[in-house]
Amino acid sequence: MSRTLVAVLTAVLLALIGAPPAQAADVEKAIARGMTLVGTDTFGEYGCEDFVDFAYGKTTATGIPRDHARSFYEALEAKGLGHAELPAPRGALVFTQSDYGYHVDISLGDGTYLSGGVQGLRRGYGDGSQIQVIDAPNPRPHRLLGWAHAPWK
Repeated sequence: MSRTLVAVLTAVLLALIGAPPAQAADVEKAIARGMTLVGTDTFGEYGCEDFVDFAYGKTTATGIPRDHARSFYEALEAKGLGHAELPAPRGALVFTQSDYGYHVDISLGDGTYLSGGVQGLRRGYGDGSQIQVIDAPNPRPHRLLGWAHAPWK
């Protein structure tokens, strides 16, 4: 089955039955909600912020605006909420920089990351889908900006 068809079917299924509810910074609900999209292309090549927003039940207006991973992390860091070293705990937002720009993932707390927009960073990586569980916070050579707990209450 093509990835496009899988993405369309996933979107239809989510519209019909709904994704698991996400409440504010409820880590387990956010991870469960994000996992429903693993293997799909739901948010496209550069949809990491949109994916994280979806997982945490946010929108670009109430979560991380599209293409603003860096500024979002810098705002958290300015409030003393940023952490410069891994490992990041389960559910933490992990921010990186590569030659392709800035990226945000959700830490699964075991050294793996729930990631959206993977193919925008590295074509052909993993199973070829946009949303994957990956073994580094960015599939490209990168620099860690830091991590923070999801700030939403």
